[in-house]
Amino acid sequence: MSENNVIVAIRALQRRDTGTDSMTQRLEGRLTREGDGWLLTYSEESGGLGPTSTSLRLNGETATLTRNGALASQMVFQQGRPHTSAYKTPYGTLPMTLHTLRLEWELTQAGGKVFLVYQMHLGGADMGENRLRLTITKKEPSPGSEAKETFL
Repeated sequence: MSENNVIVAIRALQRRDTGTDSMTQRLEGRLTREGDGWLLTYSEESGGLGPTSTSLRLNGETATLTRNGALASQMVFQQGRPHTSAYKTPYGTLPMTLHTLRLEWELTQAGGKVFLVYQMHLGGADMGENRLRLTITKKEPSPGSEAKETFL
């Protein structure tokens, strides 16, 4: 199992009848090889509710996005298969159903990309079509952070 410090660039787009919302973030994270798959972990802010620990596990045709913090959920993405789980907020828990329309990912030790297109129903309400693109790049050490050799 090898692990790398990475930069995660996140672009999210949500299309609903009422319009389109978009969000971009750039975060530091860790990318770990797990057997035939990968685990990406990072921390993000949850709309003023404090930090949320996020992990994205990718293996074969399945992606599982788990969030823990003020907002908590486990989102399972498999193209063509609906998945229902709970979405926990400080105000209560709602049922969440995901219909994955597209799941593509390609990762190496140096990073890569993840692309998801899915429809979400939250508490019975149609939340529209969501697109999530993650671009992962290996974090380069900052100048002067490398250990310096000393000779006697």
